[in-house]
Amino acid sequence: MKQVVLITGVLGGIGSATAELFHNHDWSVVGVDCGDVTTELGGVDFYLRADVSDQLAWESIANQLSGRVDYLTALVNNAAIQVCKPLVETTPEEWDRVMAVNVRSVYLGVRHLYPLMRQQGGAIVNVSSVHAIATSGNIAAYAASKGAMLALT
Repeated sequence: MKQVVLITGVLGGIGSATAELFHNHDWSVVGVDCGDVTTELGGVDFYLRADVSDQLAWESIANQLSGRVDYLTALVNNAAIQVCKPLVETTPEEWDRVMAVNVRSVYLGVRHLYPLMRQQGGAIVNVSSVHAIATSGNIAAYAASKGAMLALT
């Protein structure tokens, strides 16, 4: 039986490259993202459209996987968004959205997929950023979220 990985943010550059890498090593790849798929997703065997910051979405993901796979070998928390503006111009809604997608999604993913990983053991990879420790101007929410992810990891 193939090993199974779930990758969030699979439509982005890092996510799609990660999917291709796992696929090329004969893993079954479940891709999750909030976007619509307009072209064939290379390396993705099963795509789920979902907002990873939403608890109900993770419940749905876990339920759909339970019917398709016996276990999950790896979870790659890669989904992220960024607001590019000075901190004082970042709205509370923008701040909250970045934290929800970049940090809350990690917690929710682990919480809801743990039952599928517990039996066989598994790996959780949280994709942070250099901005967690040394950042640039105008991406405060992103940097803070990646620092929080690093601390959580």
